[in-house]
Amino acid sequence: MPLSRRERFRLKSQMIEIVTADHSWTFDRTNLLLGECGFQRLDPYDNNGEFTFADSIREISDSDLIEMYSIVTDTDVDDVDAYIDTTNSSLWKSGYVRVFLSHSAAHKQFIGHVADELAVSGIHAFVAHDTMEYEEPWQDQIEHGLRTMQAFVAIIHPEFLPSAWCQQQVGWALGRGVPRNAIRYPSDPAGFVGRTQWPQAAEMNDREVAALILAWVSRIPEFSDQIVVGLLAALRAADNYMDAGATAKRIATIDTLTQAQWTELAEIYHTNDQVGRAGLVRRALAPYYQSHHQTWPPEQPTQTEPS
Repeated sequence: MPLSRRERFRLKSQMIEIVTADHSWTFDRTNLLLGECGFQRLDPYDNNGEFTFADSIREISDSDLIEMYSIVTDTDVDDVDAYIDTTNSSLWKSGYVRVFLSHSAAHKQFIGHVADELAVSGIHAFVAHDTMEYEEPWQDQIEHGLRTMQAFVAIIHPEFLPSAWCQQQVGWALGRGVPRNAIRYPSDPAGFVGRTQWPQAAEMNDREVAALILAWVSRIPEFSDQIVVGLLAALRAADNYMDAGATAKRIATIDTLTQAQWTELAEIYHTNDQVGRAGLVRRALAPYYQSHHQTWPPEQPTQTEPS
């Protein structure tokens, strides 16, 4: 299936950003990539930048775009396909960090509460039985979740260890090489993943387990920006003042936001009445704004008229 314009734009934009901002992509290395892929090289004497990397890949085919993106991002082509697949996937919320929660079905209610807590932090936790859609083959949906997850967490209850399904999910995570974590509740994991000393959480409630997962995800460099994107998406989607307040509290722990993110936060404040009218949001964000020398309450962003 051909890539949509949105998918092509997204892949191109990320490649251009990496090649122009990452110092490891020198002029010679960029030209080597273009030459290897059959595209026009950049001119070393073009001091005005009249012909750029973006110009060279303007007419790139879908297959070449995927291959070049995999080279620039050092990602397997299969993982790029999975990344693209999430655009049209209703299993995952757009913009959220995609975390597969592997668990025993005997504890699905507890895991569901953990997932709810993570949702207000910009993390979409795939929980079989809750995340899967009706009238769709359940095994296919689990495989799709494993194929498109960005990180994997196993909650090791005693029933986890003898479950063939749980063990296969762990194997899938190991095979894909995604960031992975295991939480002992209270059992120790078996097999290859058991060599690491994982945290013990037997005395923790669902909110504390979610906080443990959030802290781990937040330490992974590749997710740091996405956590902010997910938090803003969660705040925008908040349909009650409690969720809005919980999300605002998490946003207030972020060291800094870009100007675009400050603008988006102001826009959400003025368009979602569960945010703008919530005392919990005000208590969380007012000191945060003031400590970052931002005007509180935020001014409504001006709308740019189309030219």
